[in-house]
Amino acid sequence: MGLFDKAKEVADKAKTAAKNYAGDLKEQENANKELAAMPMEERVKMRPEGVKYCIVNLSGKILDVYDNKVIFTSTKSTSTLITGLAFGTSVTQGEKTIYFKDAIGVQYKPSSIVDGYIQIETAAGGVTSSSSQYGGENSIQFSGKERNEEAEIIVNFIKNKIEEIKNAPVGGVVQQLSAAEELKKFKELLDMGVINQEEFDAKKKQLLGL
Repeated sequence: MGLFDKAKEVADKAKTAAKNYAGDLKEQENANKELAAMPMEERVKMRPEGVKYCIVNLSGKILDVYDNKVIFTSTKSTSTLITGLAFGTSVTQGEKTIYFKDAIGVQYKPSSIVDGYIQIETAAGGVTSSSSQYGGENSIQFSGKERNEEAEIIVNFIKNKIEEIKNAPVGGVVQQLSAAEELKKFKELLDMGVINQEEFDAKKKQLLGL
């Protein structure tokens, strides 16, 4: 095979690879659009087990919300390429997991004339900037006022989870006394004459759910 033929073969292979790549991008983008168009209840059913809430944008990014974490999933699509060029971010596929215990806050802007966004702030990457809000690995942007209601539900859920962790007692959750232990404590108070029989009986019914 001559040099010209080899060059042509390489060029043909490159052209075929580029065509296949473009086809894959378009297929992924169509899948994103289908998922984004679903009501959130249906969307959640399509996601991994344990997902409570899910929001999808047309740039190939998905935010899955669990009880103890969020996962940002970036997929390749033609829109992802444009976003990457605009904000200088990576366009490769991948996941970013943030546990609520590592989060320090959540930034939220509803969609209006411009896109809205949800951004999880962490101690390691809590700097807020235009590129981090709209193209960062800790954020997802969305468009359309109809998405604001979904976004607000997600943001409020995340805020509450972060607050629960912040307000939890140091060293873990304090274990509650069992009903039997509580009853024993009040029996001792009865024997000491601190409370009367009527008060003890009322507390007994409360503890035992009678």
